[in-house]
Amino acid sequence: MFMRRNCVSIVLLICPGIFIACFLSSCISNKKIVYFNNLPDSTKIQLDKLQPPRSIVQINDILEVSVGGENEKTVQYIQQYFSGGQIIKAVVDADGNAELPKLGKIHVIGLTNESLKDTITNRYREYLVDPIVQVKFGNFRFTIIGEVRSPGSYDMESDNVNIFEALGKAGDLTEYAQRDHIKIIRNINGSREVIALNLNDKSILNSPDYYINRYDIIYVEPKNLKLTTNNIQRITTYFGILTSLLAIFIVLFRS
Repeated sequence: MFMRRNCVSIVLLICPGIFIACFLSSCISNKKIVYFNNLPDSTKIQLDKLQPPRSIVQINDILEVSVGGENEKTVQYIQQYFSGGQIIKAVVDADGNAELPKLGKIHVIGLTNESLKDTITNRYREYLVDPIVQVKFGNFRFTIIGEVRSPGSYDMESDNVNIFEALGKAGDLTEYAQRDHIKIIRNINGSREVIALNLNDKSILNSPDYYINRYDIIYVEPKNLKLTTNNIQRITTYFGILTSLLAIFIVLFRS
């Protein structure tokens, strides 16, 4: 009888403590999950003009090149070598070269879209009269991992992708994400850097890092709260098992 009373007392003492711990762990400050929470309340806020980054050619880029022209000889040449002016897809190899019909390999790494267009146009002037060249990057891929709802690698059609579009593609941040410490790991032709972003601060809207780059890796760190919550959940599970065993023991003890 004495042992049974002690067991029940232990259960009654532990249960409130676990309930309070679970309650406190579920309380998340609203300010910590709101983007740019220091933005003033207003119906209209003027932001600085922000210029998207100029994309440069990188290793493994897929270049989509189209060549055309109005001159009759140019058109005939294009039909001969370019299958009627179809878009040519060229992959930038490890040496920074891309191979194009008639031109062979040309060194393109580090060129902007405009410089690349001028380079190809000038090279084709040797064979074509007044060539018209259009160039675009065929891939914009980034990877996002950590506390987002759908981590993974994503491809976008646009060359100008901002951090919020990237997060939206991944289903947005979870409630356990550290919005004030997002890390971007960036690699541009071997030059690597890590960038820290604070999405709680309005300054992100005027930051040059508002736009992400191709092949960026975005890492969203979890809050310590998640670890605490997971530990409490494990403890609660173990406690449930222990309580069940204790209840069985009491029933067997009474019988």
